Amino acid sequence: MPESVLPIPNVPSVTDFGQHNIQNRNQQLIAEVERNEQIREQQQNHLNADIAELNKSKINYTLSSHAGKQGASHFQETFNQLNQIDFNDYSVKDLTFMVENTYFEDELDKAEFDNIISNIGKFLNVKMDELGYDPNSNSAKNFMIFQFFSERLELKNGTEHLPFEYDFDDYMGIQDYSKMFVTKLLKTQTGQCHSMPLLYLIVAEEIGAEAYLAYSPNHSYIRFLADNGKWYNIELTNGMFSTSSYILQSGFVKSEALLNKIYMQNLSEKELLAQFYTDLANGYIAKFGYDDFVGNVASKALELYPNSISANMIKANLLTMEFEYACKQVGINPRNQQELQNIRHYPEVVEMLNAVNAQYATIDNLGYTHMPAEAYQDWLQSMKKQESLQENQKINEQFKGLLNKQPIKN
Repeated sequence: MPESVLPIPNVPSVTDFGQHNIQNRNQQLIAEVERNEQIREQQQNHLNADIAELNKSKINYTLSSHAGKQGASHFQETFNQLNQIDFNDYSVKDLTFMVENTYFEDELDKAEFDNIISNIGKFLNVKMDELGYDPNSNSAKNFMIFQFFSERLELKNGTEHLPFEYDFDDYMGIQDYSKMFVTKLLKTQTGQCHSMPLLYLIVAEEIGAEAYLAYSPNHSYIRFLADNGKWYNIELTNGMFSTSSYILQSGFVKSEALLNKIYMQNLSEKELLAQFYTDLANGYIAKFGYDDFVGNVASKALELYPNSISANMIKANLLTMEFEYACKQVGINPRNQQELQNIRHYPEVVEMLNAVNAQYATIDNLGYTHMPAEAYQDWLQSMKKQESLQENQKINEQFKGLLNKQPIKN
């Protein structure tokens, strides 16, 4: 019987043995690195929490005040005066002058301003009489003002008035905020979509015409009700009548905006008063910057007109600047997503960020869409297209043919 053969043991090769040890060693190293990283994160979190606790008492959650700067007191005085205004009984002329004079630190001449407006009113009344327009017709009064803005007019005594022109240079008042003013428009005969509609309302007030301010994206214009019961839109930047379809063609009027009545709606007396508050705030911002005063003015505007895009944007900008100001005090770059996570150690700063996001959500829900400057200029130029020119000519002929002391017919 042959001897039994013992099985050969399965001894690992040298190569296999080495690989096994390397794998174990790598796993140990990885686990050690992960543990060290966890410990480091815990230590950093504790350190951040300790630093946050020390910094809490040092954080200034409000922007530095500009109240002590030269001219700032004029804004506070005007704000106090606006707070006394009865929104059912005020003068567009007086409030316009008040806000613009504040920016110039009370250097403007109110008597001169009043005299210019009075002379415009007299000029228009005489011209209406010369043209045979019915002085009791709202259609006639508004068409006369429209002609004053868009045409060369001359009285029989030789007094002449040239049409206003659009000022394309710094039309948003970024370099020089006074470019937005009615006083600048009267001085230079050039203006833009802020100053021209305001002057229109002032002149309408002067001769007893009924007209309203309305908004479209980055823009404001005039609406009035004709004697035939039809509403007309006046686009003063081009000296033309416009249609609602033209405004919608800009592509920046969302259905939510129409639903919330932030565009293409007549401003009430109360809502128009809110505009003067936002004008005051914007003048202050242009001159000094943001601080608590801006917030107080914007809040008052929003009391009068909660859906005001201007006031809501001012509030959003203020909240954003306050949040970023608080972040920078604790060494956090709010524009860096990784660093931004560290605000969790500062509950008040987290609340500030939540307020910023909530305010921008409010603006989005109102239907606001940012309209780039290039798109706005393209939209203005589009009115010069043939179909717009033809529609404007048609409306002009309708008014001129029917305003000879006769009510306008459909």
